[in-house]
Amino acid sequence: MAKIWNYSEDKKRIIIEPPKQRLRITGHRIASVLGLNKYQSPFGSWVEITKLAKLPFEDNKYTLAGKALEPKIIEYVGTKLPNIVSIKDYYGNNFKDYEYNNFKDDSDRFGGIIDAVSTLNDKKTITALVECKTSSKPQEWANGNVPVEYILQGALYSYLKGLDRVIFACTFLEENDYNHPEQLDVNDKNTVIVIKRLDEMVFDIDGELLNIEGCMQRASEWWDKYIETGISPEFDEKKDKEYLDIIRATDATKDSELEDVCKEAIDLVRTIEMLKEQTGITAMEKELKALETSIKNKMIEEDISTCGDYKLSKSVKEKFNEKLFAEENEKLYNKYVETTESYTLTKNKKNKEEE
Repeated sequence: MAKIWNYSEDKKRIIIEPPKQRLRITGHRIASVLGLNKYQSPFGSWVEITKLAKLPFEDNKYTLAGKALEPKIIEYVGTKLPNIVSIKDYYGNNFKDYEYNNFKDDSDRFGGIIDAVSTLNDKKTITALVECKTSSKPQEWANGNVPVEYILQGALYSYLKGLDRVIFACTFLEENDYNHPEQLDVNDKNTVIVIKRLDEMVFDIDGELLNIEGCMQRASEWWDKYIETGISPEFDEKKDKEYLDIIRATDATKDSELEDVCKEAIDLVRTIEMLKEQTGITAMEKELKALETSIKNKMIEEDISTCGDYKLSKSVKEKFNEKLFAEENEKLYNKYVETTESYTLTKNKKNKEEE
């Protein structure tokens, strides 16, 4: 739900009421909170966590490749290491309770989603986490290296689960592989497995080397300073342009909740219409309406009151002709006429080309 917002006095921050409901610092957000994510700033994470705004999500070739290859990567790791289980299979019937946050029992500030786990033979005791990645840049993984944002993600999740190591697996794609990633064979030639111990994961935060506990402490301090107060970190007009454009689409100090609800309703209407078209329900509804009109006319014509499950009822009502009365008795009509208000909600109709 969108919040009422305003600028700080120096116009470098956004201020909102401290949110009662907020998202957690996940594996990809902790890197941006600490200034280690080249794709998202601390301000961007603040906007997401406070639910002030959300960037529109559309799958691209990279996300589609990740979704298509994750099961294959998990299967591949399973040929190299024992007892590798996807997180969905690990939770089994309880998966729906942990689908969107695998750490809801472990922290009220940190969370995220695991790809897979390595277990003991009991298939329940977790010994390590498995993080599956795809990339077109094998040089970033050369000599056992792992991009820092991924190491930080793995370290956070391992710490929350009380584990001491993370298994990273990354499959590398050529440009033409992105056309049909589901056809790519995950094998020794295009995939690497890197195992990192938690005690060797150290991060340079503003010139200070910190382990994951130190990073989480810094992230918690950031939370207290920005999330609990509702005062954002400084934004950058270029780096944070997408977030700022969404926020500024609603004037400062105005609550955009109504606009969000309207958009949600319109999106739902369009989804329903799309599903009707895809399933043929729209055509069937039109056919049914035509049939029922024909049935009604024939029943009236043949003076029949029932036909199968259909029943025709006739009613006769006397109706006051307000227009005629007003024309013939204008003075009397004006004496007793009253002004009332009513509201009708309609949707603007758009051509499919416009949508």
